[in-house]
Amino acid sequence: MSIAPFVTAIVIALISWQCFKTFNNYLKARNIGLPIIVTPVEPINAFWALATPILSPICNRLPYRLGDFLHHGNFGWHFRSQNYLLDRYGPAFVVVNPGGIHLNLSDGLAIEELLNRRKDFIKPNSFYRIIELFGKNVDTVNGEDWQRHRKITAPPFNERNSALVWKESISQSEGMLKSWMTAGEAGTVKTSDDTMTLALHVITGAGFGRFFPFHGGVTALTNGHTMSFKDSLSIVLHQFLAVLFTNAIPFSKFLPKRFSTIRIAVIEFKRYLLEFVKEERSAIHGDSEKDNLMSAMLRASDRRESKGAGKDTLTDDEIFGNLFVFTFAGHESTANTLAYAITLLAADLDLQYWVKDEVQSVLKDMNDHGTWDYEKVFPQLKRCLAVMFETLRLFGPVVSFPRATNNLHQTLSIKGKSYVIPPDTLIYGNLSAVHASDYWLNDDPYVWRPKRWILNNENKGFLGKEDLLQPPSHAFMAWSSGPRLCPGKKFAQVEFVATMARLLHRHNVKPALEVGETSLQASQRLHKAVVNSELLLTLKMAHPESVSLIWADDS
Repeated sequence: MSIAPFVTAIVIALISWQCFKTFNNYLKARNIGLPIIVTPVEPINAFWALATPILSPICNRLPYRLGDFLHHGNFGWHFRSQNYLLDRYGPAFVVVNPGGIHLNLSDGLAIEELLNRRKDFIKPNSFYRIIELFGKNVDTVNGEDWQRHRKITAPPFNERNSALVWKESISQSEGMLKSWMTAGEAGTVKTSDDTMTLALHVITGAGFGRFFPFHGGVTALTNGHTMSFKDSLSIVLHQFLAVLFTNAIPFSKFLPKRFSTIRIAVIEFKRYLLEFVKEERSAIHGDSEKDNLMSAMLRASDRRESKGAGKDTLTDDEIFGNLFVFTFAGHESTANTLAYAITLLAADLDLQYWVKDEVQSVLKDMNDHGTWDYEKVFPQLKRCLAVMFETLRLFGPVVSFPRATNNLHQTLSIKGKSYVIPPDTLIYGNLSAVHASDYWLNDDPYVWRPKRWILNNENKGFLGKEDLLQPPSHAFMAWSSGPRLCPGKKFAQVEFVATMARLLHRHNVKPALEVGETSLQASQRLHKAVVNSELLLTLKMAHPESVSLIWADDS
């Protein structure tokens, strides 16, 4: 007897069920009163996660943008579409799929209100559980739990810590620059990889009290390990769907080799965290003044053991969860921003020397980089910060973020009109649209132009004394906004500026030319490599290894 009719019946039943759910969600969405897009694609769905990369090349070739349905249900379209959907549907519209109703917001003021009302618009567990792999953390929890985590993890990000970040970033930049200089005229293709190493060493040093030289450190195998700290973290971060699948089934050790490697990466990364905790716990017993992130969390754990659960305590799993999220957020975002900025500066020598002019004016002949004083130097390097802000505006690690209504209807003001949002509705804040909004419209919002951040006032041109643009928070949200503003904002700024100052103080960078290529063509090629970005957990260049950069000293 043929099983074809049985299989056909199952397929029809499944499709009918998906259509029924979509129709029900459509009826709910109509009550909101915003434009509606219908798509079968769900952002967190195993089938679409696997099918989208396969179907995307086909759908992208369909005429009249008929293939857009594939992208409306995933995260990457916020970066790729620029303002296409905003121009077509307005500052807010609803995407309906079988899984529910997804409200997409591009209005900066509405997004700012969303972020300020953290109790009404919460972080949805369906999205954030992927970064609870090692435990709950300050980025994933809501309500009183978030207040508890924040109270413990925010204080270590202080000025004393910023001075340590400054010093460690300069030290790591020295090692990275030496490595790049040895590549000679062939150039280095490891810009992205090396900035990851630098940023990992800065967070492990300034955040966890574990200091390494640039060479070795997190990239080296240590006793008893089969995988380096950096490699294990990279696998956990960049193959997170496979990690979740591997962890969810009891017989993962019998899966193909790829899954075996993922399982080992998770085990190895947890072992590294255990070792970090053990060493830091021994260190703080001998130094009660240590105030880095890890020591603060360990003291919270000790309080739990001695006094029981409270508002200033953490469980062991919460310590590991926070270590993971701060390792991830503390290195991936800054490392990517550095890689983008270095590549863009290599493509535009005029802008590169515009930054160098400031660095050399402020630092003059201070060739002993260990003497660069954070409190004196950092506030003067406005152009370095301008490069960072402009890079984050166009190529920030987070292009959109999810929130959800709680179990009540919520009213949200969009362009001066109130809308009632149903309970359990997912809401996406489109930061790519915010960063190209009307506020930026008069100055080519999709052109990378760091000079826009230097105010045209009486201080312009006086190097070290220029004033930075301070856009309203509804126009620039690189570190989010509201009460859940990223606690590592200053940490990242100090790390970026210190690294950029060290790299450009006495050195310059340019693209390695391909056969028959002109300098202009090389610059255009670098720009294409930057624009050809993809969204995994964060935005990054799809093929950074295709860019070869030559570093040389200025003499």
